[in-house]
Amino acid sequence: MLEVRLKCKGPEGERTITVAEGRISFGRGSDADERFEDNSLSRLHATLYREGDRVWIVDDNSSNGTFVNGDAVPAVGKPLANGDRIKLGNDTVLMVEIAAPAKAEAPKAAAASPGITASSGVPSGLGLLPIVMIGFAFMIVSLSLALIGYKLLGWGEPAVVRADDDVEFSDPEPRSSRDSDPKKTPDSPSNSGSSTSGSTSSSDSNSNEPLDIKTPESSKPEPSVIPQGKRYLDLSEDEKRKYVADRSMRIAAIIGNSSSDTIPAEAVEKIKSFTDAYAKRINVKPLGGCRFGDNLQATYERASKNAPFIVRAFNARGIDPRIGLYLAMIESEHCVCLQSPTGPLGMFQFTKATGENHGLKTISGASPNNPDERCEPEPSARAAASYMKSLTGRYGTGPASVPLAIGSYNSGEGGLSSNLVKALESGSGLPRDFWTLISKGDMLSKQFQSENFKYVPKFFAAAIVGEFPQDFGLKLQPVSTYTK
Repeated sequence: MLEVRLKCKGPEGERTITVAEGRISFGRGSDADERFEDNSLSRLHATLYREGDRVWIVDDNSSNGTFVNGDAVPAVGKPLANGDRIKLGNDTVLMVEIAAPAKAEAPKAAAASPGITASSGVPSGLGLLPIVMIGFAFMIVSLSLALIGYKLLGWGEPAVVRADDDVEFSDPEPRSSRDSDPKKTPDSPSNSGSSTSGSTSSSDSNSNEPLDIKTPESSKPEPSVIPQGKRYLDLSEDEKRKYVADRSMRIAAIIGNSSSDTIPAEAVEKIKSFTDAYAKRINVKPLGGCRFGDNLQATYERASKNAPFIVRAFNARGIDPRIGLYLAMIESEHCVCLQSPTGPLGMFQFTKATGENHGLKTISGASPNNPDERCEPEPSARAAASYMKSLTGRYGTGPASVPLAIGSYNSGEGGLSSNLVKALESGSGLPRDFWTLISKGDMLSKQFQSENFKYVPKFFAAAIVGEFPQDFGLKLQPVSTYTK
């Protein structure tokens, strides 16, 4: 079997990783197998897989992307070859080394060398001397060859020497020059990372430049969106609309592999209506127990307590965990054994049949007083991740497709697909996305209009509040950052 190693260079220095069968995850959080002190990395950024001599890498919906030889890793992953250069975020580089294992020659040399056999009569220290000398000479030759190869072939891309930096491998060009020239393709989906006014607001959302998506845990309200000292409820209606458009684009990009087309105005209006409703609940008196419509702080505190096992379950399936966090919010507001009047049960509101299809043990007539596994949070989260994996397999993992998968979680694959076909057949050139369903709503089923139109916009509203909680007066970090 081939030997596979990664030569790693990050802000904290260099190290070598030997790649065995299985998987290795990379990031800056405690859940990652290999951690890097690089603030441009997501907590769980990318995962490398090995099966025999096949090696490939998958981006785990990171905010700043994973690149192989300068190209973004697609949603299905990227096979790796010897000499490939992997870039994680902005500052971490992994060089791939794949080679046949070296053959051990030492025993033969030892057998042929004089003075080391048991019958030689030469002291053992002197008998080992020829071997030591041969080994030292071999090391010198190997180092010389390595240095010659390094100079002739280079390691990855040519190094750029900066006035304040003597690191030998760096970005192909200085970050400032990439960001200042919109015609150049950046190494990372994140641009300058600054919070200057409206870098990703709706006013420039038609730009071909990738969105400047920050990791949720480091996101701060931008002065152009939420003026300092204000909250969402303090904004004018026009300011709220711009805020929702901006944050909706960010959520769409986060859950859809770091890019998103413009969300139509009618969809933004629906998202805003749910965002307004959530925001007003900051003033609601806590209701006690676990039910819909509770105080906003109490509701999202409950979500933060459920977050660790939801994050684990969805990461294990390669699905962005924020999908699971806010599905649970709109299905049950994170009440672990809530029951719908029509029968679905638990935090993710599984029917008996769907729960069984995704590994849950269910019983007939289950209820909060007679619960089955749908009321157990961790198995329920694993089943929800399994279900979403199948839905994204059907609709895709891009920014236009993930909202369709989320919508079908509520309506069922058949119902959403038939309505989508009807909408797309009504005109030419319509995009295959959930927003087309909203724009063509008058020709779709009454059930779809009354229920499913609300589902995806409400998901986006719940995610906006949960990922930017301090904009709404919540004393919490982004919900997705609660991993323990």
